[in-house]
Amino acid sequence: MKYAKTVCFAAILFSFLMITVFPQTVCQAKANNVEIQTEYLMHRIYARRFIDNYNVHIFQKAHEHAGLTFHRGLTFTRAHGYTTEDDIRRNSNAVGLGPAGMIRWERPISGKLYGDLEFSGSFLIYNKSFPAQGRPWGFMWRIGPRLTWKYTKDNSISLGYMFSHSSNGMRKKNPGHHAFGFSLGFNHSF
Repeated sequence: MKYAKTVCFAAILFSFLMITVFPQTVCQAKANNVEIQTEYLMHRIYARRFIDNYNVHIFQKAHEHAGLTFHRGLTFTRAHGYTTEDDIRRNSNAVGLGPAGMIRWERPISGKLYGDLEFSGSFLIYNKSFPAQGRPWGFMWRIGPRLTWKYTKDNSISLGYMFSHSSNGMRKKNPGHHAFGFSLGFNHSF
């Protein structure tokens, strides 16, 4: 990767801004808006990386501006699978935890149904090198559409379809992987 250091720096800066710069006092919406997303993402694209992700994201709305909402939060991931680089099967099971930020663009469709497009990034620390022959830290980027049903003023459920890219952004020891899958969310305002 020619721009690995730039990507790495941008990801760290994005995570820092989402956690620190958008405090609750700036938030135009309710101060205690929490969203929990759970998802199962199945490996795709890379022929020699068979890694699935089970993720839980907890987000809090931090700022809202011109139809965009900015969220800060935490990501927990459980990766399960293996790689077959050099025709050697290597276990790539790991657990990761780290800060996350999300940007969402939302538009009404009909009544209580809304269409969203969201992008999120998480900086994760893993319990071991992940994937096999990688590093014990990395980034998870997600993007995808989401349908949200706001069934009360303070509660909503959502279903999304996400594309995810995981890698550490470095030139060496960077066996990243891609995954696709469904995301189920629940949002509550206190």
